[in-house]
Amino acid sequence: MGWSGNTFTRTNGTHTGTSVWQQDRDAGTKIVADRHDTNDNDLATGINTCINKTGANAFTGNANLGSQKIVSLADGTAHTDGVNAGQIQDGGLVFQANDTGSANTYAIALAPVVTAYVAGQEFNFKAGNASSGASTLNVNGVGAKNIKKKNDQNIAAGDIEEDAIIKVLYDGTSFQMISQLGTSAGSMTSFTLTGDSGSNQTIADSNTMDIAGGTGIATVVGATDTVTVAIDSTVATRNTNNTWTAAQQGRLFTDTTTTGATTLDFTYQNFYLTATGNITLSNPSTEVASQTGIIFLKQDATGSRTLSIGTDYETAGGAGLTISTAANSLDIIPYAISESGRIQLGAPQLAFA
Repeated sequence: MGWSGNTFTRTNGTHTGTSVWQQDRDAGTKIVADRHDTNDNDLATGINTCINKTGANAFTGNANLGSQKIVSLADGTAHTDGVNAGQIQDGGLVFQANDTGSANTYAIALAPVVTAYVAGQEFNFKAGNASSGASTLNVNGVGAKNIKKKNDQNIAAGDIEEDAIIKVLYDGTSFQMISQLGTSAGSMTSFTLTGDSGSNQTIADSNTMDIAGGTGIATVVGATDTVTVAIDSTVATRNTNNTWTAAQQGRLFTDTTTTGATTLDFTYQNFYLTATGNITLSNPSTEVASQTGIIFLKQDATGSRTLSIGTDYETAGGAGLTISTAANSLDIIPYAISESGRIQLGAPQLAFA
């Protein structure tokens, strides 16, 4: 009869169950040799389908534990062994506390032994030496493979620090280093220094960059990573009484062919316009309250050019402006801005010779 589901049932070929010999007795059957053999062979068959606790035989099918667990399982020591929860939690399957190689040629030996590299394998180890350049890793003597960073770049000096925990993932060709670089992400070996003028300079490792002061500017090195840039006493500052030691000049705009509609850019303070035709000063959009300045207006060699003004320009009593008309004559018109959209023009000083 043997096993049926989870139950083993005896049989002697005629009767089955737990009382096959009693059934023979009750049926008046005497001891029959072949019935004994059938029963004993049935028992042997049942035993042979069981797993021997000493490991004398092996499973011939998948083991169904019926939602039960395996307890007191020893650590797996071969690549095909089962592992226990402790081995997984302790990381022993993929971690070695210290590599046994040297700088740039790292080596680890794991248990169970790794016999071949497969894409997707992850290994961790504590580096015994810092890297000084391109590096390799050899696991269980399978073979040294390049360690790469950022997909395809070789390891550089300092990328692997001594005693650092290094995590790598095999991509089928090389080990990709996925732990933090010792030199930190974003580090560089050089950079280019540029300015408003002069030649570009390459600043490389071991170079010293001097942040020099200039006219009115001083630099002071403070903490290890701090440079203070300060304005010295030769520079005027806002909200402070300043003593001027040289003449000050407003920004001057010059146009030697002024004609037609003209919009003054009041980011300049003073204007020198040579009229080559009749001029109309259009309303500007850059005026700022409290700005003052001068408009120099020169007639060209022909003369008799006229000047009209937009509504943002105001004159005393609304009388307008009278300018010189003689060829090459030069007038000076002062102005002050009281508010946006209101530019007060003073009386022109005429015909400077």
